[in-house]
Amino acid sequence: MIHLSYSQANLVEMKVNRLTTFPYHRIKEDIRKRIHGGEWRDASRLPSSRNLAESYQSSVNTIEKAIKELCGEGLLTRDNRRGTYLADGGLLSLPISRIRGENGKGSGLIAASVIGIDNPLWGAALRGIEDVLQPKGYQLMSSSDNRSLDKLESFVASAIARQVEGIILSPIHGGLDEPRSRQIYEKLAGCGIPVIFLDRRVWDTDIPFVTSDNASGAYSLTKLLLAKGHRRIAFVRNSDLSTFYERLLGMRQAFIEAGVSYEAEYDLCIPTRFENFESEFEDFVARLAHALDTKRYTAVFAANDQIAEAALAALERLGKRVPDEMSLVTYDAQGLNGKLRLDLTGANQPFYDMGRSAAIEIVHAAEGKQPIAVAGHICKADIHYGSSVWEAKIE
Repeated sequence: MIHLSYSQANLVEMKVNRLTTFPYHRIKEDIRKRIHGGEWRDASRLPSSRNLAESYQSSVNTIEKAIKELCGEGLLTRDNRRGTYLADGGLLSLPISRIRGENGKGSGLIAASVIGIDNPLWGAALRGIEDVLQPKGYQLMSSSDNRSLDKLESFVASAIARQVEGIILSPIHGGLDEPRSRQIYEKLAGCGIPVIFLDRRVWDTDIPFVTSDNASGAYSLTKLLLAKGHRRIAFVRNSDLSTFYERLLGMRQAFIEAGVSYEAEYDLCIPTRFENFESEFEDFVARLAHALDTKRYTAVFAANDQIAEAALAALERLGKRVPDEMSLVTYDAQGLNGKLRLDLTGANQPFYDMGRSAAIEIVHAAEGKQPIAVAGHICKADIHYGSSVWEAKIE
């Protein structure tokens, strides 16, 4: 496996460390810690900004800045006349028995959080969920976190506080996100509310999941590339997501069945600090371009649509045309094709069916008919045969 080091890691770390020296950042993190520690649990109202300023030996403006950001994250709410209060998100630290109440009556609410509601694929998943819930009389409490743990954490806390009868969400993984993600999963595992993951799994938890047949789809795409004479195929990923490993497994299986030698360098992992590397996009493109220029790959298999977009930019930087000089396949081709008006070959995950399957399992568990039946439910992906694959050119 090629595992390229993060080229600016030391510089970024210095910037992060420097950031933590600003008073407002230290104050913000300390207030967050005190909220989750339950310091203001009973009163629910925080001291005034002036009192906090005296306590932290800081200015009122600095306190206001910290509080404003915590309000934006959903931990606090502000009333200009009455003061600052704990929002529903601040209830994450409360004991579950206290949050859910004593009578155990259902709320009729099901919570669902997806990666990006503006993305048509995730919008389809929510439609699938709602189409199951509505006829059964459930209301959907939905959210889009855009891979922000602050948003996901606050949403989960609000869902628990509102006594939802089931939670569907897409886990966030990788880099600096991992420790906080684990805290959320641990909270969910002990909350007594049925939970199911959508699109990806977490290997070392018992939380069930609904996903697509990642290995099978990747097998089909790799088989196509091999049939076109490609042998040096770069599987490009940026993290250790379960879906990426399943797709890599499918690729390797196609090599084995074709009797073609699979090399470790075909797994091209370019790590990013966060799963969504939008803020790191240009650096990712530069590192990917360097890797593709160094090794004599003839095709790129992008692990998802964001990576495929970066691959297109890297190939453009190298002056390589798709598919004439480099073939390209990707997962979630439909969204990228619609966004960039392209015709890339790739696998399209059945997000609507995945949403429906997750909702059916949650409803059964909420109604006490049965616990969530299986550890994992797999929905079949569709392969779009576009115009981004051509015969391999071996120099």
